[in-house]
Amino acid sequence: MKRACPITLVGALTLLLCGCAGSRPEEAQTAVHASKGGTVAFQSSSDSRPRLEGQGFAVLDFQARIDEYGRVYVVGEIRNTGSAARGVELQATLRDAAGRILAVGHFYPASHTNIRPGETWPFAYSFGKQEDAVQAELRIVGAFRTMDIRSVASVAH
Repeated sequence: MKRACPITLVGALTLLLCGCAGSRPEEAQTAVHASKGGTVAFQSSSDSRPRLEGQGFAVLDFQARIDEYGRVYVVGEIRNTGSAARGVELQATLRDAAGRILAVGHFYPASHTNIRPGETWPFAYSFGKQEDAVQAELRIVGAFRTMDIRSVASVAH
């Protein structure tokens, strides 16, 4: 009996991780241009239509900022447009003036928390010092469902 609980838990986690994630990254990318000490970015228009959609999520706002020390940040808001509570993985890419990739960061706006349908969640990611960055891109990589392991363990017993 003691062996059945861990096996059930591993099986449930495997099903969760393999069965709920999207099969491929969202293809749409959006670029913004930022200059040192300022921000030039796409933002929500007055009609509040999202600029990037995929995997049951919509990016409502996205900005790239470079401070006076050359540190680059991407910030924005994402909304769950699907019918189930899920998490989302985003990818931000920085490029130089020649279009070469300087840095790539993957992050999860809600960390280990599911975002409820219709809920909007802020996000921020710091690349640190990137003096040559002139372009930032954002991509919706995938969606996933998070389950509390303690809930799975209590059901398995």
